[in-house]
Amino acid sequence: MHRPIRTLLIFFGFSLFVSLAHAETIQTPSAPVAATVFSDRATITREATIKIPAGKHTLVFNDLPLSLFPDSLRVEGEGAASVILGALSHKTINEAGFVDERAKELHARLENLNRQKNILNAEKAALNKQQEFYESLKAEASTKTKEEISEFKFNTEQWVLAADTILNGLENASKKTLEKNDLIKNIDEQLSKIMRDLAQLQTAQKSSTEVSLPVEAKSNTTLNIHLSYQLPNATWKPVYDARLDTKSGKLQIIQYGTVRQNTGEDWSNVALTLSTARPQRGASLPEPQPMWVNIPENVAKLMRGVAMESMGAADMAYMAAPAEMDEGARLQKAASPQAMIAATIAEARIETGGFTAEYKIPALNTVSSDGTESKLLIGTFKTENELETHVQPQFGTDAYLIAKATLQGENPILPGSVSLFLDDAYVGQSQLPLLRAGKSTRLSFGIDDQIEVKRQTLKDETGEAGIIIGMQNIIEREYNTEIHNLRQTPVNLVVLEPIPAPQNEKITIELLKGKTTKGFEEDAEKTKGLLRWKLELKPGEKKDIALGWKLAWPKDKQINGLPY
Repeated sequence: MHRPIRTLLIFFGFSLFVSLAHAETIQTPSAPVAATVFSDRATITREATIKIPAGKHTLVFNDLPLSLFPDSLRVEGEGAASVILGALSHKTINEAGFVDERAKELHARLENLNRQKNILNAEKAALNKQQEFYESLKAEASTKTKEEISEFKFNTEQWVLAADTILNGLENASKKTLEKNDLIKNIDEQLSKIMRDLAQLQTAQKSSTEVSLPVEAKSNTTLNIHLSYQLPNATWKPVYDARLDTKSGKLQIIQYGTVRQNTGEDWSNVALTLSTARPQRGASLPEPQPMWVNIPENVAKLMRGVAMESMGAADMAYMAAPAEMDEGARLQKAASPQAMIAATIAEARIETGGFTAEYKIPALNTVSSDGTESKLLIGTFKTENELETHVQPQFGTDAYLIAKATLQGENPILPGSVSLFLDDAYVGQSQLPLLRAGKSTRLSFGIDDQIEVKRQTLKDETGEAGIIIGMQNIIEREYNTEIHNLRQTPVNLVVLEPIPAPQNEKITIELLKGKTTKGFEEDAEKTKGLLRWKLELKPGEKKDIALGWKLAWPKDKQINGLPY
């Protein structure tokens, strides 16, 4: 019973095989399986698995993004039998019509809404005619009524009935007109939205890249192809969460990568890699050129003297070049200073300090092509953390909780914005610098309300001094800052106080050490004039930080820079 069917299937399979064996072009569907994203582009890898018969054929990959860089096209493949891959070629395909079914749907809705609007406008016109008719009846009835009253033929019942009919007709027509206006307004809003959506879809024409790959198979086989290319309109940047637990003192820094792309193709369930490499910079230094210098001859000076003012910089550079220089060297010498600056190696500097890192995102991820930002987890950094409370009395009486984090492990932290969380509460944002293993940075987690700061000015005097009275101006100041730890735990306190830092030898500053608390570090943080005290405050403990200084400068001079 099943024998004829089996024979038919065998014949059909044989016929299909024969047709494929003679095929020269094989359409090869493919889909993105991996994406490596750089700061300004991405490398996409597409995968295709296809059965090919023995012989020479051409695999054709359709609907690739128009913006891909042709020079970046690469292909790799493997098969059960020996297969020779030829050279890739590409061309641009322009297809009139809609980009996708969504555009067709929008155009259908557009036509339907326009039909509805036309019907409503026709009904509205009819209502306007009704209103005009009732208005004319109203005017005629009023005239007729006046005539009947003057002739004593007025019929009250007929007049009331006619008036009710006219007024009801006008009222209904007005209500229906308002309803039509509301419906037309709603349709206009829908039409505007559809037009915006259509503009975003760019439905006028679909352009894509078609890639062809010649192959030659020794025998029937299944071929697995990986086609890769680079394309623009893709980017990523590192962002971080810094989470501080005040009870344990632990700081957790979590790194994410925010990826966005508008390449024209969705990346669905792809293996993502985020790279700090910058392929757009190139890999080579510019060729060094001679740095020509010359002393112009007197004759040349006299010849150029008359026209010098009317010449541009490029003309003068051209004439100043040595006679033995060839034309190319002359043109190079004549280049404007701005052009030469733009060609320097400044753009080739690696901001991250000379290394390239790649972050492979775990699991498969999807990034749409509409520019939506996707935030992907990269990992967590280990840090050795020290909590400090910083006080700068000159600027206010608030104490700030600071986490001094020292990076551990081998992976560096790249520069990027960081969201700060204090005991799971979001407190603000900051920036992380480039950090390598063993390097430290400080992150501020806001005001510490459990540290009370009181500042008092003890002395603020202005006077004169010198061998002869009046030779110098003098300002002498003394301060005291009381700091109280209201916490139940010790606090590592850092107090920062700047004193005036002269930039002129005629200005002198004297730190009044008898009026200043000992144990400070001068020029802290590599900042001239900054004093820093580091001490521990026990629970409930109070400490005073005293500061005194005297500034002097010539009587006939003025100074600036004192903010207080």
